Amino acid sequence: MHKIIFSILILFVCLSSEAQIKFSGRITDQQSRNIPLVNLKLIDEKNNVRYTQTDSLGFYAYYNLKSGQYSVDFTSINFETERRKFSLKLDTIMNIRLRNTSHKLADVEISSKKPLIERKIDRTVFNVESSVSAIGTDALELLAKVPGVRVLNGRISLIGKGVVNVMVNDKLIQLTDDELSTYLMSLSSDQISKIEVITNPPAKYDAQGNNGLINFVIKKVNTSGFKGAVNAVLTQATYLTASTGGNFSYQKDKITINTSFNIRKGSLVPFEQTNIFYQNQTWNTVNKDRNFRTVPSVQLSIDDQLSKKTLLGISYNGGLTNFHSEENIKTAIYNQAGRIDSVLNSDAAAKIRSDFSAANVFLKHLIDSTGKQIILNGDWFGYHENRSRFFNNTSYLEQGNVIPNSFAEYLSASKQIINFFTVKVDADLPFKTFKISMGAKISFINNQSDVAFFNKENNGYEPDISQVNNFNYKENTQALYLDWNKRSHAWEFKVGLRGEYTQVNGTSINEGNQNRYFQLFPTAFISYKLNEQSVFSIHYGRRINRPAYRKLNPFRWYSNQFAYAEGNPFLNPSFNHNMEFSHSYKNKLISAFSFSKTLNGFNDINFVDEFSNIQFSKPINFITGNNYQLSNTVIINPFKVWQSINQIDVFYNAAKSNIMQTVHNLNGFGAYFSTSNQLILNKPKTVFADVNFWYQLPTVDGLNNNKSQYNLDLGIKALFLNKKLQLAISSSDLLRSNQYRFTSLINNIKQEYKNYYDAKQLRITVRYNFGNDKIKQLDRKAGNDEERKRSN
Repeated sequence: MHKIIFSILILFVCLSSEAQIKFSGRITDQQSRNIPLVNLKLIDEKNNVRYTQTDSLGFYAYYNLKSGQYSVDFTSINFETERRKFSLKLDTIMNIRLRNTSHKLADVEISSKKPLIERKIDRTVFNVESSVSAIGTDALELLAKVPGVRVLNGRISLIGKGVVNVMVNDKLIQLTDDELSTYLMSLSSDQISKIEVITNPPAKYDAQGNNGLINFVIKKVNTSGFKGAVNAVLTQATYLTASTGGNFSYQKDKITINTSFNIRKGSLVPFEQTNIFYQNQTWNTVNKDRNFRTVPSVQLSIDDQLSKKTLLGISYNGGLTNFHSEENIKTAIYNQAGRIDSVLNSDAAAKIRSDFSAANVFLKHLIDSTGKQIILNGDWFGYHENRSRFFNNTSYLEQGNVIPNSFAEYLSASKQIINFFTVKVDADLPFKTFKISMGAKISFINNQSDVAFFNKENNGYEPDISQVNNFNYKENTQALYLDWNKRSHAWEFKVGLRGEYTQVNGTSINEGNQNRYFQLFPTAFISYKLNEQSVFSIHYGRRINRPAYRKLNPFRWYSNQFAYAEGNPFLNPSFNHNMEFSHSYKNKLISAFSFSKTLNGFNDINFVDEFSNIQFSKPINFITGNNYQLSNTVIINPFKVWQSINQIDVFYNAAKSNIMQTVHNLNGFGAYFSTSNQLILNKPKTVFADVNFWYQLPTVDGLNNNKSQYNLDLGIKALFLNKKLQLAISSSDLLRSNQYRFTSLINNIKQEYKNYYDAKQLRITVRYNFGNDKIKQLDRKAGNDEERKRSN
């Protein structure tokens, strides 16, 4: 591997020695004020076209140009178009002063010519403005239309890969599933420029997370003023859930303020059924649960353009979750003849209250007009959680009579406090023939958990000393990275290296877990443009997956006295090697073959014991796995009023286990198909229909055999009041077919699961946009992305 990386670097250095020319400058108005987001169109002697835009300070730059004759157009709303012809032999600076148009247009409609899907060297881009489905919708609903992305029960994942993390303008949105869903539903698609799917993040991003990132890029426009949106959503599943919120932005001179508030309240009725086939008995457990959630959250950011080259910003995110559940868990125990021997009934009630606060200080300084810049981030994140779970047990004979002295009551409780601090510095350094990005990061994490279990005796609860635990976990990490990027004719190269040194110190009761490890995370990307229609690319990256803090918490969540789930304070991270080869044809057909290898992987195992009948679930490091996947995205427009995005994936999973209780290995094929169709129903383009369907064949996931799933969604939406008022009615899981069914084999005992999470829902959404719709959204990025996502 070292020889390969060294050879690639030597090749890139040789290529970078080619003489390339830079063309740059700054654009101002007649009063010498900088003009951001001016569109530039550069045409060479062979009529090859290259586009770019000016940054927030009016600067632009083209790199890697050849000598010759060129023409360039400068275009911006409210300014006259300027065209210049010139001969390029050496590095050239051209500063332009644009003239204001004699009149301003009251309303301008710009039709985008960008393709719906673009394949970049290190990511896939979904251009929102080119999507019919983006009109009159929210960010969460829009995300479900992106090829390769699945949104189920508020959880966002990549097909065949798993749960993925979400960013907005390169800033991680660190919320729970419920909070993240509510936040994304409050974000209008009108505010989104594009969605980036980064399956193999470059070295600039934290190495944490095996499945990649999804980044929402917010539109940048340049008119000062106030704008906002308010929305309300009613969702009818078994019971009603309501949510409301809004986002507001204000820009005046050098100050930009963004804020949002959202709240969601309601309940769901998940259904879980388990069959465990012991040698002499079968245990059938049915969990009927109604859980209630109240989830408010707030975000606030203030940016101050201190000077033409320096931007200072602060932000705060906060939220809480109030959760309680009412459960009835009934376990019927059958003998070998299939008759009921006894029934175990458990009534349970759980309460969870959690809250988080996150603060960020951000400084961005432009070093010179070529785009060199440095970015500093300081972050603090605090998380508090209190859990309690009451449950009782009563056993009944076959005839329904209570077994004497079988009634018992229990209480389990847990407190968790997480605090961490992060400091991060990044530098972007473009040169004549290549670009370098480098940076450093340090983080300090402290996680404390107190766990207790009580038995009810007489009129009070007595602690069970054997189940009392204090868990303290500290993790410090120091990281350095370097990214190198170069274009050369039809080729583009990007290589990077990230090094992370981590120190872990965990103590639980009298046990200790100390670990020190240094790891390197190389990345490499190569792209070749065969012609204007075909682009080939290949990339490789190594990643780490540190466990979420909740998986480290030893708190026990009891269903009854025979069944519980707990965390593992000594869980270790897993590592992934990811490789992908892809081809894009006309940005209409995108094919990719990917391979990933997981080492020291972890997952929850439901251990069962034939003699004691105890069942407990615990996360364990035990998996070595390989995943092979062939993905195809096909975009068709049969008619102007019909846009169809289709995804076909075939994958093969092979997993090996290193613990005796499980099967030694499990492998198998799987496949996934989805079609997302948007139709325009009237000439003014104010009424739309959605028809979306997906089907997943049986597949292997870790050491589980998953059965097939499918889902049908229908929707209609209409726009009023010059498209500022949006009304949508949609139905999800119309056939009530999105059931999660799987089997596993532990201790040679078969386990069978059938779960349904109240996914059949009717949703009514009303959104109103107001104010100036050309407010500029400034770029900012928090520095503690890796650590905050692990609090979920």
